[in-house]
Amino acid sequence: MKAYLHQFPKIVWIQTAGHAVTSFVSIILLPFLTLYMYDQFGNNILLATLVIGVQPLTEILFTFLFGGWIDKAGRRAVQLGSLVIQVVAVAGFAFSDQMGVFIFFAFLNGLGRFAYIPAARAQISETVAIERQSETFALLSTASSIGALGGPVIGAVLFYHDPRSLFFLLSGVLLVYLLTGLKWLPESNLRVKSNEPVPRLNRRDYRTIGWLLAGMLPLSLFHAQMETNWPVFLKENIVNYLFVFSLLETIGTIVFICLEVVLVNRTKHISRLHVIQAGYIFYVFAVLGFGFFHHIIAFIVSQLFFCLGAILTLNHMQTFISTLAPSEHKGKYFALFGLHWDISRSTGPLLGGMVLSIFNGHILFLSLALLIVGGAFIQTMAIRSLVPSALRDDHPFDEEVG
Repeated sequence: MKAYLHQFPKIVWIQTAGHAVTSFVSIILLPFLTLYMYDQFGNNILLATLVIGVQPLTEILFTFLFGGWIDKAGRRAVQLGSLVIQVVAVAGFAFSDQMGVFIFFAFLNGLGRFAYIPAARAQISETVAIERQSETFALLSTASSIGALGGPVIGAVLFYHDPRSLFFLLSGVLLVYLLTGLKWLPESNLRVKSNEPVPRLNRRDYRTIGWLLAGMLPLSLFHAQMETNWPVFLKENIVNYLFVFSLLETIGTIVFICLEVVLVNRTKHISRLHVIQAGYIFYVFAVLGFGFFHHIIAFIVSQLFFCLGAILTLNHMQTFISTLAPSEHKGKYFALFGLHWDISRSTGPLLGGMVLSIFNGHILFLSLALLIVGGAFIQTMAIRSLVPSALRDDHPFDEEVG
């Protein structure tokens, strides 16, 4: 174990702890904030999901306006500054009692989050050898799963007794990570230290990222439904919905903890395109199971498919982007590619809530399944249009791609 720990630089382990913390916050914040506002707004799901969409919409806006700043500033400064804003924003939800106040703190949280993940991903890309990056991203994701392990249960208990205490807890956890980063998080952006100017992205870069992002949109749209409309769907259709929701989330995190690094390691020498395609297939099985088989066993099986899809697709796509991005634009590449999460989380909850209100869960999940099939086709075409030899960890991109 000690030898394994020394295989990665210190930054990886700092970010591992950070991913556990931020995942603990995220796994609780979105679903229980949605439920909290659902109650505050008189069981109006459209108003609740509209406010939820403010945060990712803010992330989209600031990524386009100030995304280049991620590569001009230091990785350390970006991450720590982001955490400061998030601490304030999450605590602010505890004091919110009107829609306008909720919107303000959702905006503030989006401002704090828009640069954090791209800067963290770029830091990994700069400090970890390419052949270890898929494993590193899997390790970070496993840490996220560990952080999320007790989240649903803790969230359900605190939400039942006092929802405001939930937001104070999450803000305090972020504050602990902020203080840890102030002490130990180093700087890795050598371009900042040398004051070297950052050139602009060209049209080809934007087109490439745009197609890869489009292929990911159905997957992140599915995730957005699971974070917001899924607990509401359970509440309206299942007895003891909080127990079922917490059980499924706990099972999912255990699967990620036990299998993520193992599966990524076992698949890193297989064609990355084939691994990603397999992930899309698992996602389709998952969405159909959640939408059409309302039984606890079917839900558990669907959760397993959901986890396998995420493990196979998300980690390998992160490494794919890391390999594709030129060194002077790693932060912005991750920021632009990551917009698929923000787009889905800003529009997905509202669109899904409308479908859920007007039609039913069957139509919502059938639509998601069809979109994921379309996303798999787009992603396959996009990846094949790039350098075919780059689809394996041991075959780097040709120079023309960078």
